[in-house]
Amino acid sequence: MLVKHADVFVTMEGAPRELRDGGLYIEDNRIVAVGPTAELPQTADEVLDMRGHLVIPGLINTHHHMYQSLTRAIPAAQNA
Repeated sequence: MLVKHADVFVTMEGAPRELRDGGLYIEDNRIVAVGPTAELPQTADEVLDMRGHLVIPGLINTHHHMYQSLTRAIPAAQNA
């Protein structure tokens, strides 16, 4: 997979970087290259053109209680 031409591509390795016209190349479910689009392979089985988008690292959270923050200040919901 090739993700290319993101207006801003943010990395979080070591010192975070903001790459203009950046992207990444994925091969066999592994990120192989990150950088400016011009320095990445130009073809892939799947290509995502991210012009007009910001690409940031994702977090996969399989367990959270975020919904509880909506009700924590409501006494009737605190012990329900």
